[in-house]
Formats: sequence, structure tokens, C-alpha cells
Amino acid sequence: MYHRVDTLPCDPWQLAVNPENFEQQLAEICQYWHPVSLTELRQAVATRSVKDRSVVLTFDDGYIDNFIHAKPLLEKYKVPATFFIATQHCESQAPFWWDELQTILVDAPELPSQLQITIKNELLTADLSSETVLTPLLSEQQKTWEACVSTPTERCRIYEQVWQRLKTMSAAEQQVQMAKLREWAGLPKERPAALRCMTPDHLHALTSNSLFTIGSHTMNHPALGERPPEEQASEIRGGNQYLHEQLGNLIEVFAYPYGNYNETSVALVREEGLSTAVTTEEGVVTNQTNPLRMHRYQVCNWDKPTFGKKLDAWYSHA
Repeated sequence: MYHRVDTLPCDPWQLAVNPENFEQQLAEICQYWHPVSLTELRQAVATRSVKDRSVVLTFDDGYIDNFIHAKPLLEKYKVPATFFIATQHCESQAPFWWDELQTILVDAPELPSQLQITIKNELLTADLSSETVLTPLLSEQQKTWEACVSTPTERCRIYEQVWQRLKTMSAAEQQVQMAKLREWAGLPKERPAALRCMTPDHLHALTSNSLFTIGSHTMNHPALGERPPEEQASEIRGGNQYLHEQLGNLIEVFAYPYGNYNETSVALVREEGLSTAVTTEEGVVTNQTNPLRMHRYQVCNWDKPTFGKKLDAWYSHA
């Protein structure tokens, strides 16, 4: 499971692999493993014929760096990949709320000294008086920040608190809170270009190569298991239909946003005619795997030797 192929100054969720390491990882896969497409894996599970040492690459969310950095390297090494697209972000080019939240609370050059924000009737506060200016020292401290593992600064602490509460909200509720935070920080509505997603033109370009598959990731990337059934249905169907209309072919594969789902989510995915769905739960796919709950391992910014050891360790769990 990949998300981004880029070099980021601050990556709290460990979502980015830099292009140099990504190429090393592809070389490792091609040298010692058997890269296959997600469709091939699904068919192998259905016929109980999963090949030994098979590896499938997937990319969640649809960041523009997937097209700029990952696509050329995947083509160079002839490795198939599936890209799961959150369609509303593809259409609007608005950043994901968690990225914008980081831009506001963590990366902003200057912030007010006090924050008070009410989210779902809960007052959150932060004293930023010693961190109003993003100094070089502060930036350095935040470079190694891993969300939910450590909080090196007050900016990071309040980011995590707000993130935890926004994650379970609807897209509309999230945007209300983001607007409040932008106004508090005195930031313009324009967002950094690096946070954009692939456009429909990029998706068309991907599908012109048989190596690549486009999958659905809902419209607005909600935590499905936290949302009512009617909203889940709208998100799953809406994302699927958008991609079908844009690309002209049936969409067969799906990724649960955040890996968050419940029995209703699985039933809706099945009803939509999606044959394969992937989670964020760690585990090896076998002949007995439920095709609507395929496990994945998240890949981090590792060099070739480290990545090789990770693959061996994961494979040992089969």
C-alpha cells in the first residue's frame, strides 16, 4: 500500500516514499518477487491458484505525484499498479482535509498565539505563544514527527487532536471546521499545488497503459464505518459512477478510506458490483482470502535493503 511518491519536509503519517527509494523498491520487487496486478490476484484467489511470492502495488487517494513520479518508474520496470481515486478531489482539485490541516496548524510560517475551536460541542485549546513563528528549530523538530507516536511541538499536538475529531465527520462538516481554521490563521483559500490530485486527463493517460488499473476510493474519502448507511451508499456509488462516466469502463476494485469499514460497507461494495476491495489491515493474501477484505502492508520511505527485509518478514506470516 502506497499513497505518495514524493519528498516531503514533514510526513506525520509516513505516507510518502521519495522517488529514489521507490525506484530501489521496484528493483527489489523485480529481482526477487513476482509483481502482478490486483485483477490477476483476485482471479488467482477465486481459482485458489495464488502464485508464490506474488506482490501487488496499490496507491490510495490519487495524489498528482503518483502520475509525476510513480508512473514513469512503474513503466520503466514494467510493474502493474492500481490507483484508488477519491473522485471529488479529482474533480475539484481541493486538497484532502488532513493535508490542509497540516498546512494550517503545522506548516504555517506564522500563527496567532492562542487557538480555541469548538468541534462537536467540545472546546479544544492550544497555547502557541512560544510557536507563533515557524523557526528553523521548530521545523527541524517536526521533520521526524510521527503522528500518534510522538508530539514534538504544540502545533503537532493540536493537529492530532483536531484530526482525530474531524476524521469521523462528513465531508461537509469537515469543510466547515477547515474554513474556521483558515480564517483563524489568516490564510488565503488558495492551496499549495503539491497537494493536488490527478485530474480526469491524468486518469485517461493511466488507463491507456495496460499496466495500470483505476479503482474507486469513494467521493470524499469518509471513514465509512463511522457514517450512516445512506451516506455510505452515496459515497460508494457516487465514486464508482463518476469513474465509470469519466473512463467509459466498469470499475471493479475498491479501497476503504482509512481502512475504515463495517458490515454495511462490505455489503454496499458487493451490491455495487465491485469484485475486489482492499483494507489497511496487515496480512498476506492467500487462496482463502475474502476478496472484499484483502489485506495490505503499508510501505514507508525505505531503501532497497530495508524494504527487502520488510518483504521477507511480511512473507513469513503467510
